[in-house]
Amino acid sequence: MRNILATSGASRRFAGLSPTALVLAGSMLASTLWGAWATHEIVTLQRREVVTVQLSRIMGDFVEAEARSGRPAEETQARVAAYLKAVEASVSALGKDGRTVLVAEAVVAGGVPDLTEQVRADVARRLGAPGVSSHGVR
Repeated sequence: MRNILATSGASRRFAGLSPTALVLAGSMLASTLWGAWATHEIVTLQRREVVTVQLSRIMGDFVEAEARSGRPAEETQARVAAYLKAVEASVSALGKDGRTVLVAEAVVAGGVPDLTEQVRADVARRLGAPGVSSHGVR
């Protein structure tokens, strides 16, 4: 007696491969793609640069200059707020370039590049200060 519910072996194949072979091939392809992606991400992380910025020095110099300026308190307060916003934007821009930015006062970092002057120049550029070079360092 013949089972009419049984299907033939030919109908279970796709491009001459069994379902098990197709699953294994798909798994191998997915593993290969994941491995390539993971390798790319690891290599990218190894190229990250760690830098420091001395925010207390930047802010201290600015506050000291403002204190000697003789401006009214309201104007000084507005300028300090604008300066803080510019400092934050400048440090954020450094981080977007693939750098890890550390506050120098919070870490002992020997051999890590200090970009304080670059941030200072960028803040001055953002605030429209005259006499600042476009190269980012005075």
